[in-house]
Amino acid sequence: MKSSIFLFLSIVLYCQLQAQNSKRFSLEVNYGLNGNFFVRSYDETEGPANKTNFYNKNFLGTVGGIEMNYHLNDHSSLIGGYSRSTNAGEKNYSGNVNGVNLFIKDFNIRHSNDFYQLGYERRFNKSNPMLKYHFGVVYATMHQQEISVENFANDIIVEERNFKNSRLEEGGIFGGVHFQKKIDTKFELGIRVRAYYLISAQTLEAVTFTPTLTYLF
Repeated sequence: MKSSIFLFLSIVLYCQLQAQNSKRFSLEVNYGLNGNFFVRSYDETEGPANKTNFYNKNFLGTVGGIEMNYHLNDHSSLIGGYSRSTNAGEKNYSGNVNGVNLFIKDFNIRHSNDFYQLGYERRFNKSNPMLKYHFGVVYATMHQQEISVENFANDIIVEERNFKNSRLEEGGIFGGVHFQKKIDTKFELGIRVRAYYLISAQTLEAVTFTPTLTYLF
């Protein structure tokens, strides 16, 4: 994540040096809530009866990111951005596995998505310039923490599956609306609602609600 943000900021700084007088760029940071549909979709009862799975997380979580816009004109712009969402679930368990007592107390497991996005944004109309709509494509990678207690096999499995070890990746589209208001000549405050649909998985992955702060240059 740190390397992605560093690369993104390097691109922004380069663009700023190349176009100091163009006033065509804006840099946005955002942080807020996400609702993830996938993290509630696990079937924790699958498999042999003598087995306990801890997979599901809370629907509501957090999301934060950074985004750069290249303004084609006063009404539309191109979007490039990165966001990470995180959903957690608290787990508790007590039992015996092959004569060994096992206790899990107030332990949080997490699911994180990295969203890499390219898109297009446009004002709805001239009479309401503060309200915009946007859409685009997204590439997502996942980090899924999971616990499984398999009494029948005398196994306790604690793992994080991700792109590196399990090739967890999906592609899809996103869309939403963004309300922004200038607070001075260079900054704008806003609220954005966005939804992510993963075409490769044929599922609505998440919706986000984030306040935004944008710097114009």
